[in-house]
Amino acid sequence: MLIDHIASDAILEQAYAWLCHRRKDYHANADVWHFRRDWHDGKARLKADLISGTYCFDALDRVTLKDGTSIHLWSSRDALVLKAITLCLEHILPVSRCCTHIRGHGGAKAAIRQVHANLPKHTHVFRTDVKSYYASIDHHLLLDRLAEHVTDPAVMALLSQYMRRTVCDGGNFVDIERGISLGCPLSPLMAAFFLHELDQAFEQSDVFYVRFMDDILILAPTRWKLRRSVARLNSVLSALHLEKHPNKTFIGRISRGFDFLGYHFFEGTLSAAPKTTRKMYETAVRLYERKGHQTKPTPLGQYLTRWNAWFRGGLSGIDLRCAFLPAFECCNGPEPGQEK
Repeated sequence: MLIDHIASDAILEQAYAWLCHRRKDYHANADVWHFRRDWHDGKARLKADLISGTYCFDALDRVTLKDGTSIHLWSSRDALVLKAITLCLEHILPVSRCCTHIRGHGGAKAAIRQVHANLPKHTHVFRTDVKSYYASIDHHLLLDRLAEHVTDPAVMALLSQYMRRTVCDGGNFVDIERGISLGCPLSPLMAAFFLHELDQAFEQSDVFYVRFMDDILILAPTRWKLRRSVARLNSVLSALHLEKHPNKTFIGRISRGFDFLGYHFFEGTLSAAPKTTRKMYETAVRLYERKGHQTKPTPLGQYLTRWNAWFRGGLSGIDLRCAFLPAFECCNGPEPGQEK
């Protein structure tokens, strides 16, 4: 039974190591520290609850971050169980190689490299993403598709709980009846699997197709093949009760240039997309105004160095153009707004 594998010592210990790493910087009052202190005895109780089919997820807490955004936080015990489920399901659920955000598929940089390599073969591009993807996933459709690959009723019951969850918001309890959870270890796998039908539709097609989470890009050698591909994509999304984001959809000639995953493709070169550059500049200004330029090493310099590492990382051999290249010549970088 699959639930026995999820509850095995090897899987639980692997999930426990992941939890300790992910929550090592949590506040002293966070539940992870009590959970870690009681892990030796708690693991036995956890295994018993999973195998007997009596395990129930707790309500999620709504937590407000420093930047004002809010997230729904799973308890440490629940997060560990969800990670254990992920470790087992990633070997069972089919995920196309066209979907690059899954571990072992290369990530965003693999998608960028593939797009760049296929540009000379095509003339037209279509780029879009799914509107509110995580929040729009239909529970019934996802469960129906999962049932084709997961035959253990105990695991299906846990997956159903994971989807139809309850959030505690200041004493008010809200039932979530649509969508999957952000910041959950299982959600990236569910997001990849739910659009597997779309990936399959393009695996043997005469166009280039790649997906990173819900960011989708199609390259085609002719306008008619692109139109046919877009119609096929619309059909699959409609069957899954999903919509394209109207403000993040682009269709046209490759020669006009286009953005994808934070990069701008134009005339065979890569640069940072305008939105990416603007966000970087705003962060640099904020760090500078916090007097970040008066300490060594400077937070501003460290940020610019990390940004440069992200921009160039994994893209060797590709012509990169960056308007802020002088900012990385030294640790401190230039002062934002300083004239040259």
